[in-house]
Amino acid sequence: MSKLSKRLEMVANFIDNNDKSVIDIGCDHGLLSIYLANKFKNLKIIASDVNKNALDNAKKNITKCGLNDRIETRLGSGISVINNNDNIDTIVVAGMGTNTIVEFLKCSRDKLVNVNKIIIQSNTDLYFLRKNMVSMGYFIDDEELVVDKGIIYTIIKFVKGKMKYSYKELYLGPILISKNSDLFIDKCTKELNNMKKILKNISKGHYLYKLKLKKNIRILENIT
Repeated sequence: MSKLSKRLEMVANFIDNNDKSVIDIGCDHGLLSIYLANKFKNLKIIASDVNKNALDNAKKNITKCGLNDRIETRLGSGISVINNNDNIDTIVVAGMGTNTIVEFLKCSRDKLVNVNKIIIQSNTDLYFLRKNMVSMGYFIDDEELVVDKGIIYTIIKFVKGKMKYSYKELYLGPILISKNSDLFIDKCTKELNNMKKILKNISKGHYLYKLKLKKNIRILENIT
């Protein structure tokens, strides 16, 4: 069985002994689910994917590891595969775009009644992700950055509850700002340089987009 990537290792670190039942959405080859099953012997795990070929590969890997009695696989989109009797308390989503994640969470909000923790590693628009998760009644409990194959990934743990955040906190992450690690500074520097290039090359018009870019640039300049 392949070793977990650094990205998935960091995602797995947000699971603990207080979690009873987890669903790994977009499980791909099932490596994260297998890792969690081996680490937490009493954890109930559902591995799901919308792609049948990916889920078939996950099933093969789960069988190879002798974990068919520990990991249940389901084919379907997002949290639509969750049933009322699953009693899922933790959701893990790694590697999807923010729009996809927010859409399936909002479309099936009734499935979130017993879900206390949602761990997300998204590759796009973390401001939009944080803003929407907060609007759905979750606060940002922890955040971590990890470098995997030269790419800096952000993993966020959302926990059920209410908290207010500023634009800056939703954009950069309140926990990441507080930790102020070297990796965070590196991430902000790269984003600042990228935004300056975009602003320089953007065509005429796009007034609101330019305003947003300038606002984010000012925030990033104060960080770096």
